[in-house]
Formats: sequence, structure tokens, C-alpha cells
Amino acid sequence: MDYEKMALEWEEENIDAITDDNLSVMNIMRMDEEDMLNGPGLRTVLWVSGCNHCCKECHNPETWDKNNGYLFDPIAEADFFDALSKDYISGCTFSGGDPLNESNRATIERLVKVIKSKYPTKTIWIYTGYIVQQITENAAILMHSRLQTTIEINWLKNVDVIVDGPFLCDVRKTDVEKSNDPHYRGSSNQRMIDIKKSIINGKITLWEETTYE
Repeated sequence: MDYEKMALEWEEENIDAITDDNLSVMNIMRMDEEDMLNGPGLRTVLWVSGCNHCCKECHNPETWDKNNGYLFDPIAEADFFDALSKDYISGCTFSGGDPLNESNRATIERLVKVIKSKYPTKTIWIYTGYIVQQITENAAILMHSRLQTTIEINWLKNVDVIVDGPFLCDVRKTDVEKSNDPHYRGSSNQRMIDIKKSIINGKITLWEETTYE
């Protein structure tokens, strides 16, 4: 891995985030190179810092503070793409914290575009405490293909699944009591939304698990 080249590319791609006070370069708590719990197949998971939802009984409260962890700098980004490049890795998952927190969104949007360009067959999952209607300025943007050239859809269309909504501990307890453990979710109120099918169908369409080799 050419870290010096990666560092130069990172600086060029992030120059606006570095110089604009309204954008922040995100921190991460850790990266799991091989994970089977946060989406289908074997995945590389990035746990980012920064979350304003502060869900009761959150499993990762240390991720709430956007300044916790360490900077997702050129070396960390190089490590991320190196892990993701492995043939046996099905895709990546962004979790946290909240990848779509204002401190993280610019970096996540950029990464989503780069990942789909480099590895078009690998899937991208994002866990967020926001619901889809909050992710876009207008929920209708997600539902109309004629609007796919907007800034928001320009990056969102490259995401495969968004698991939306806050973690609700009371719902989770009910799920456990009913032996209805939500697959790939913290609590059953969270939706696993298939973004591509939602755009095609013109309505929120939930992800259905398929078989992965």
C-alpha cells in the first residue's frame, strides 16, 4: 500500500472539509476488518464517533462525542480500503455513533461514492438514528427517479441498505420477550431499507435477505 500517495489523494479530496468551518473530518472509534453481525456476508465495519440521538441503554455511548476515538486520517483510510479490497469481503458497514451525524456526513458521502466506483459489486450498509424522511430534505426525493441527479440522491443511490431509526430499549425488551430478535437491528422499530428497490418502486421497500456465497 502506497501510504504517501494515499495521503496526497486524501488531502486533495478533503480540502473543502479541511478548510470549511462548517464541515469536520470525522473521528472513528475502531474498524473491524471482518464482521458478520452488521449486515450479510463478511464485512468491514467502520465505527464512527458523533451521535446526537443518545438512545437510552445505547450499547456504544462512548461514540456519542464526535471528538472521541481517533481521526480518520490518510493512514486510517488506507487501512480501511485495504481491508475492503479483499475478495472475500462482501461489503462495508458504517455504524457508530451515527455516520450521518453532521460531523460525519461529508466524509461518509465521499466514501460511498469512492467505494462504489472502486468496488461496484460490494454492498454498502449504513446504520443511522435518523429515519429516511429526515435524511433527505424532502422524502419524495427518494421516491422519484427524475430527481436522482440532486445532490442528496447523487450519493444516496450508491447505498444498498440504510437501517434507520433510533434504538428503542423498551421495544428491544419486548422483542426479546417474544423471542423475536431483530436480525441485523438493535430493535424492531428500525427498518432495513433497500435503497435501490425503493427508488425503483417509488416507495419505501424493505430489504429481504438473500443467500450470499
